[in-house]
Amino acid sequence: MATHNGRCHCGQIEWTVKLPEGTESHILCHCDTCKQLGGGAYSLNQIVPQENLKITKGSPKTYTYYGASGKPVHCNFCPNCTSHIYHHQAVMGPKIVVRTILLDSGKSFKPSAEIFGKARLPWVAEAATTFDTLPPE
Repeated sequence: MATHNGRCHCGQIEWTVKLPEGTESHILCHCDTCKQLGGGAYSLNQIVPQENLKITKGSPKTYTYYGASGKPVHCNFCPNCTSHIYHHQAVMGPKIVVRTILLDSGKSFKPSAEIFGKARLPWVAEAATTFDTLPPE
């Protein structure tokens, strides 16, 4: 396991996340919600067990919506700058989706997979193995 430090844009929230060796990569999410929340063509993430994330400074605020599964998705973000730190999708059980571009080392990560490829904008090129929705378990 490698520990990576992260922080929101304003620095009010800081955290560490443990990623298994070899998973220091981005999973690109093309779902419409990620595009709306982030204002971009996709979000950059990694899926990890919830216990691998530790908030070390500040307290995120939570916003809940219902995902494609019909189950709740809890978005945890900085109440000041609104950077999205992680999401917990009820459909994923004890795993969370961490925003990897907010990690100090995130700029060095390469894409390893793409999810919700069916919602990819037509001008965005495929960068990695793509799944129409979520990858199989």
